[in-house]
Amino acid sequence: MNANELKQLPRSSAFRPFTVHAEGKDFKISHPEFAALSPRGDTLIIFHKDDGAFEILDVALIARAAVHESGARGR
Repeated sequence: MNANELKQLPRSSAFRPFTVHAEGKDFKISHPEFAALSPRGDTLIIFHKDDGAFEILDVALIARAAVHESGARGR
């Protein structure tokens, strides 16, 4: 997975929730506002849905992303 591929996931006109797999963990992005990619494309910030916490990921360490049906629930 690279930054260009990752940029397309939250920007799609018909957003679909997706999960990125990195560092042995799964990180679900259920809404486009819950993810922010740095301008250089090397850092992804994932905001938690309920508690205001966030995760900071090095994009180079993201192994893959799985896109879900739009009705899928997540974190």
